[in-house]
Amino acid sequence: MGLMNPIFLLLSFFMAAVIVFYMFRKRYENKIIPSNLLWEQVMNEWQASPWLDKLQRNLLLFLQLLILLLLMTALTRPYWMTKGIEGEHIIFVIDTSASMSAVSNGISRMDEAKDYLITLLKDIDNQEVSIISAGSVPNLLINKETDMNKIRKTVDGLKLSYEYCDMDKAIRLANSLAVNKDTSLFIFSDSVKPEDIEGMSETLPISVMNMGNEGVNISLKSFGIGEKDNQITGISVIENQSKVEKTATLKIIKNEKILYEDKVTVGPEDQKFVKIPRLPESEYYKALIEVDDDYSIDNELIAVRRPSISKVYLVGDISPFIMKGLENIGYETIQINKEDMDRDLSDGIVVVENMTMDKWPKRPLLAITPEKVEKITIQNEIETENDPIFQYVEFNKTYIDSAFSGNNINLPVIAKSGSIPLIQKGTENGFPVIVLQFTIENTDWPLHTGFPIFLYQSFQWLAANEEFFGFFHPGEQRWLNVDADQNEWKIFTENNQFIESFNLLDESFTAPQKPGIYQTIVNGRTMYFAVNLDEREKSIPYSSSFSVNQSIKQGEHNVVNRPYEGLWFWLVLAALIVLFLEWEVMRRGTRA
Repeated sequence: MGLMNPIFLLLSFFMAAVIVFYMFRKRYENKIIPSNLLWEQVMNEWQASPWLDKLQRNLLLFLQLLILLLLMTALTRPYWMTKGIEGEHIIFVIDTSASMSAVSNGISRMDEAKDYLITLLKDIDNQEVSIISAGSVPNLLINKETDMNKIRKTVDGLKLSYEYCDMDKAIRLANSLAVNKDTSLFIFSDSVKPEDIEGMSETLPISVMNMGNEGVNISLKSFGIGEKDNQITGISVIENQSKVEKTATLKIIKNEKILYEDKVTVGPEDQKFVKIPRLPESEYYKALIEVDDDYSIDNELIAVRRPSISKVYLVGDISPFIMKGLENIGYETIQINKEDMDRDLSDGIVVVENMTMDKWPKRPLLAITPEKVEKITIQNEIETENDPIFQYVEFNKTYIDSAFSGNNINLPVIAKSGSIPLIQKGTENGFPVIVLQFTIENTDWPLHTGFPIFLYQSFQWLAANEEFFGFFHPGEQRWLNVDADQNEWKIFTENNQFIESFNLLDESFTAPQKPGIYQTIVNGRTMYFAVNLDEREKSIPYSSSFSVNQSIKQGEHNVVNRPYEGLWFWLVLAALIVLFLEWEVMRRGTRA
């Protein structure tokens, strides 16, 4: 036990002063005596009594001393060492990435983190609590909350997002919440290292609890299919991340029907390529490995069959550079007039130029300058997104004289100059679309070696299976342009279990969190899409737990100097009661 304000012990001299006053005050006592002899005898007896005996017979003195003692003790704010969490504001950061689903000793890392967090909540004592879920983007679930019921409900509702965890963003968010407050930070993850929290405040106590241990993981790193001479084949890569040899069963399935099965043995910390000789025709294929490991979410992948489309319909006056480029990479170009767009175009891709969006055919489409509203000279450097169609293209080295802006095409921009969109890529009415906001003749792009590569990769993307909607990361959001009669999208699992629906005129499309194959139904038309795990989540790294900037520790909790906040009140209340008692004693004229 200790004192928060020991300087108030100096007030004890008031107690000494009271004792001194009682020792030296004049004492009178009424006595009836028969003679001077008796008076002299009484006085001698009274003066011979010890001074301590006099004090013991004086109740008022002790009551006044007790009042002073209680008040002085209240001012010193006594405390004792107790298990608790340091700080007025406690911040919890919880990793919700896929690797937190790894199992150790029969419990997932996520469940272990939640149990640990619930244990810590028992030590919360009138402190503010903030909880951040760390995914690809950190999410502040509650901020400076003191209602324990709401805090526990938030913890119970924590779920895996299966996203890649950008812990750096989550830590920076936590650091911004820790300003101007006595704060403690707790991080629940599986692989946070001391260097990951460099740059944090040196006065901020940080506890990093990495869940799990060094687990065993066999990962299906990649899976793809190809078609040649009307024969579909596949290839997969299986990686053994453990230190012992493991045997897995590789299966290729469609709607729970096994299309291929083989046993594969992989050495410790090694990879093995598996060739799949022949597969029957299907819209998609799911590869699955069955193996005894601690991390099952990276044991399956989806591959989509991309049928060969060799025809390209050129509507109206199309740049000869586009036409020649497509012919050079093996496409058959067919020139048609705008009046002929009612014909069957289902066996090819369509290219249009100077055609507004409301007139676009419902087919995979390359649109060039759909609306020439405002011509703007390009002055800033070209910036590109990390998109597969730009691989080996080096589009940022292209000279573009001018581009058109001002249209209302709400598609993701993958290349821009300043705020001017140059190339957009997305989905329109359920079909893939690429938009060029500049004319080819106003550039030197056809002179670059990357131009035919761009055409090849763009048309490979446009020629993807029309029944396949695309690949997504867990929880990925995309804005999709759809017609008013196609705004209601319903999402189902592979086994036709309803998940949710979206009105794409009012909200963006959000992919499910758990990896797998899904289907969406729009006006009776069924399309598939896949949610694949981020490549960075195909392992289960582990680091030891640690803490920095901490007070003395005892067991698993920080031991802190915490005053019992209600004690001063009870001490003052006791002093007040004693004061009333002292008044009553004085009123009755009681003498010790």
